[in-house]
Amino acid sequence: MIDIHTHIIPGVDDGASSTTEALKILKVARADGVKAMVATPHVFSHVSKFSDLGEYRRRFFELKKKAAELQIGMEIIPGAEVFFVSDLREKLKTYKDLLTINDSDYFLLEFPPAVVFPGSREYIFNLVSDGFIPIICHPERSPVFRHDPLILYQLLQVGALAQIDAGSLRGSFGSAAYAAAIELLKYNMVHVIASDCHDPGNRSPGLSFLYKKLSSLGKHKIDMLVEGIPLAIVNNNAIPDIGPMVEPGKKSTFVDFLRGMLK
Repeated sequence: MIDIHTHIIPGVDDGASSTTEALKILKVARADGVKAMVATPHVFSHVSKFSDLGEYRRRFFELKKKAAELQIGMEIIPGAEVFFVSDLREKLKTYKDLLTINDSDYFLLEFPPAVVFPGSREYIFNLVSDGFIPIICHPERSPVFRHDPLILYQLLQVGALAQIDAGSLRGSFGSAAYAAAIELLKYNMVHVIASDCHDPGNRSPGLSFLYKKLSSLGKHKIDMLVEGIPLAIVNNNAIPDIGPMVEPGKKSTFVDFLRGMLK
């Protein structure tokens, strides 16, 4: 398995607080069957501790070197969880090697907790036109996407991908996030499941439980979500076809108004 969303770089955000904790996360994940983890620290977010992107990369290499010395057996790949800021297109063009996953076309895109900006559909279309493929992080945790998954559907239609957190399927973020994660899977609107781990305990790594939890999807589909598609992403290849999405049903008049603003 390949985990494309982790907060394992020590001391840069609200993830691992020390090298010791980061190494423990790696060991827990490796014991669970994860062979590679993409280090994706929060960037441009209120929990980001540095404005110098070079500091994130420096600490990344320090962790990678230490893990290799201890022979943990985990491949650590560079990336970032990029907060949706107004000048995102310019930042991606300038700092592509620091913001994308493994210097690929793919990057993790984080919306504010309860906001989807007006014009987001057009903005994502422009990002894709620039050659970038945004992977929308944990939409099941967003009240906006939970209230109306058609808003997410529209963003995926113009080229974005969606990643849900394994923790949501454990119930770690409450019943609403759990129900939304299941709903998005039913709509076939999920491309990747990742841990979004922050520590070895409360927000721990580990993906193997999904094979039992989501057994109704079938092993082949789960393999795609935790191995096949993540592998394509880190290698900058086209992702395997997951089949057509199911368009979610319409809801309230207000939501129809919001959808119109996003176009």
